Amino acid sequence: MLESTCDAVVHPADTETLAEVVKLCAAAKVPMVAMGGNTGLVGGSVADGGVIISTERLNTIIEVDALNHTMTVEAGCILADIQNAAEAEDCLFPLSLGAEGSCRIGGNLSTNAGGIGVLRYGNTRDLVLGLEVVLADGRVWSAMGALRKDNTGYDLKHLFIGAEGTLGIITKAVLKLYPLPRAKVTVMAALAGLDNILALFDRVRAACGDRLTAFEMIAEIGLELVVRHIPDCNDPFAMRHPWYVLLELTSPRAGDNLRGNIEAGG
Repeated sequence: MLESTCDAVVHPADTETLAEVVKLCAAAKVPMVAMGGNTGLVGGSVADGGVIISTERLNTIIEVDALNHTMTVEAGCILADIQNAAEAEDCLFPLSLGAEGSCRIGGNLSTNAGGIGVLRYGNTRDLVLGLEVVLADGRVWSAMGALRKDNTGYDLKHLFIGAEGTLGIITKAVLKLYPLPRAKVTVMAALAGLDNILALFDRVRAACGDRLTAFEMIAEIGLELVVRHIPDCNDPFAMRHPWYVLLELTSPRAGDNLRGNIEAGG
């Protein structure tokens, strides 16, 4: 386990306060570490002295625009809350991952999180239209546009997405939403080798196109650990196999024959 030590933890409730904290730390040459949901597994939010800046109180969903399919949020919003707010407006925010009940969108943006829907929707950077960022000297950079067809100038927001807070602390974002799926099929397949997995992926993609939302490869030891340590979980197959695939097809049209699509691809 990694241990974090710091001189202070601050919980700003708005961008202006966070910017003032950053200005003071920069002027005094005090190191800063931004912290979201603290769900990372690589020590990115572990401090060694200095000040931890938590985004926990920056947790307002500012606007959901169902017509434009956008959502404006503060960086401390929990990912699951964003998903639920989108669904309440008959929309989908497609970023989904294991820690979605406690991770915060600022951390997802700062790490360019992938999740299970990358095949269909891309990484987190593909789900962002605008950002607000507090820079290392405390200045606030804002490009909170919600226009999808925007070809003007440099697209500087991508410098901050995936930068893990090294260039600034993300405080707000405009996110892309999508039509809510009306049909969904989930399939688990057992395979003998990696070549079989690639062949299955190729067949399903050819048969289903962009209906293929997720395609996750699982090693035998992964399934074994789940069955052994999680109550009421069972191996769905009569025999053990070296590899498994969990895949998902979705469609915004309720009448789409996704089962027929997957059977044609398999």
